Amino acid sequence: MVNSNYSHIICILLLSLCLIGCGHEDLDHTKMVVEGWIDAGKHPIVMLHTSYSLDASSDPNNTQLLDVLEEHMVLFGKVVLFDGEDSVILTGRVDTNYLPPYIYTTTKMRGEVGKSYSLHATYKNFSAKSKTIIPEKAIFDSIRTNINNRKVNVIGYANQLEIGEPYIIMARTTNDKQYKICPMGAFRASQKQLKLTINNPINFTGEGMMLQTLFPQTDSIDIAIKFAKVGEAEYLFWDSYIAQNLTQGLFFMETHSNIISNIQDGNGYWCGMGASEYTITLSQDSVYTFDN
Repeated sequence: MVNSNYSHIICILLLSLCLIGCGHEDLDHTKMVVEGWIDAGKHPIVMLHTSYSLDASSDPNNTQLLDVLEEHMVLFGKVVLFDGEDSVILTGRVDTNYLPPYIYTTTKMRGEVGKSYSLHATYKNFSAKSKTIIPEKAIFDSIRTNINNRKVNVIGYANQLEIGEPYIIMARTTNDKQYKICPMGAFRASQKQLKLTINNPINFTGEGMMLQTLFPQTDSIDIAIKFAKVGEAEYLFWDSYIAQNLTQGLFFMETHSNIISNIQDGNGYWCGMGASEYTITLSQDSVYTFDN
């Protein structure tokens, strides 16, 4: 049996394999799927796989799906990044902290605010391109946790937002490296100051994939939160991805809506993030304040 956290990531990945790979096109039409990001001050991470069609009966807890993922991973692709000055070929390596457990990265390039990063990924007869810009960092001035009936409500307070600009909120456990987009975690700032609910994207129990809003109270797991400003095309991806999850009901229903990709001749996303990261506990009511 696949453990709950791993199972949750498998569900997200299979959604990208199937639904991101589908769009308007025929379900049998295979494309390269890119999942990649570059944060301000950090090295790029890119994962490649090919699209795959699943039907409504697919079971995300079936260990045979791990074989499906392995079959569709791109292990010997070529990923080139260009930042307007330098071009770098990313190195592929196994990393079981991510799913797919194979990433392309480099220590020769770090994200810089205001810079654009062009990606070109190739593998066999597949070729996919994209371009992203890293915006100014998004920041929380404080985060509060309120516990009621062993459920934790997490609230972020942001006082320096740009009205009309797009932002995303992601979370993970501190035992993991791979962030997950929070439910309702893509939005445009309606005001400069907002109180933002940080919804739980993590399946702690392994019981189904229903929308969760509250974190469970626990003293054994801490949570990392990423708050990022993103570009318009990247926002449209995450917004449509979240809408897919909310309106689909089940991840593997035969019907599907569009997930908007910013990948040319492929699917998925390449996302520059002006991101700040925060770590919180889920054991007690707390107020975290930050010097930004």
